[in-house]
Amino acid sequence: MRAKPLFFSALLLALGAGRVLAQEAPTKIGFVDVQRALLTIEEGKAKRKELQDWATPRQQELQRLDQEIQALQQELASKQQSATLEQLSELNRRLTAKKREFEDKQRQYSRELEEKQNEVLRALGQKLEQLLKDYATQQKFTAVFILQPDQVAFVANSADITDTLIKLYNEKYPYPPKGGNR
Repeated sequence: MRAKPLFFSALLLALGAGRVLAQEAPTKIGFVDVQRALLTIEEGKAKRKELQDWATPRQQELQRLDQEIQALQQELASKQQSATLEQLSELNRRLTAKKREFEDKQRQYSRELEEKQNEVLRALGQKLEQLLKDYATQQKFTAVFILQPDQVAFVANSADITDTLIKLYNEKYPYPPKGGNR
């Protein structure tokens, strides 16, 4: 008979201990909008401007080539009835060469831009990821999820740590860096 009360006492003690443990380690969840963070941090803004500055002359060159193609097409159309077969053939050859040049440069620029963007995103992403891990550990987060606003119905403002990470990033990695080096 004495075994039953002892068993129930042990069971109640175990259940109580479980509640105490659960109360000591509350679940803390956070969300971060990585895309917004990368676009908002000072270094991200500067790198985006550098990429735009790099891309602008290339876009202008592609526009110039496109205008040359349009001019050749108009010339070909206007001379269709009056030019000799040899002249039309020469215009077609020039038009084809210009189109190839345009397509080659467009592919080259796209490839280079993608490489540069990936390089920037990788460098910024590594810093942001380490900062996030350090912050989440210090603040005792159980988990931090990447926030994709178009896929979330609701997130409390207190759970969105994006602005905090942006502030911490700008403090830890000021841009331009002190000393002027990039």
